[in-house]
Amino acid sequence: MKILAVPGSLSEQSTTHMAVAIVAEAARKMGAEVEVFDLRKDPLPIYDGRVDEASYPETVRLFKQKMAEADGFIFASPEYHGSISGVLKNALDFIGARELEGKWVALLGTAGGAMGATNTLNTLNTICRSLHAWPLPSMPSVPQSYMAFNSDGTLKDEKLQQRLEDLGTSLVKMIQLYGAELRINTKG
Repeated sequence: MKILAVPGSLSEQSTTHMAVAIVAEAARKMGAEVEVFDLRKDPLPIYDGRVDEASYPETVRLFKQKMAEADGFIFASPEYHGSISGVLKNALDFIGARELEGKWVALLGTAGGAMGATNTLNTLNTICRSLHAWPLPSMPSVPQSYMAFNSDGTLKDEKLQQRLEDLGTSLVKMIQLYGAELRINTKG
């Protein structure tokens, strides 16, 4: 089982990447192969809807290929101005229902404020449903993420740590239980 994680942060000290690492490790413990597509190392150009996709850099083809091959996903974003990061939105603009339809997605948000990343998670949920994916109902958020982590990468809040671990475990269980692809009957 292949899971692709896409953290939507370019920060070198990214708490979003740290949170994704917790979810990914829990999924690996369940037997999944988890790869992180790091937009810091493999940046994508700004999506412009061009007809000739071959004119995009190789990273776009690689990203789309990895998205198509994945059985499930972990999408995470810091909350920027009440929504998802521009880099994650841009990455998701390159893909469509062809890559996501019927696949399970774990959603995760981080925020500098005490309220957490509720708007970010709602936006990610809407995007995933628009692309016919199955977002998991649990969507944890790490509030005040700049001070939420221990030096070893775990969360100071043990209950929140467990929620992130449970998210990775649940993603693997749903893929195992319902298969990698659960197509939606659009013929009504």
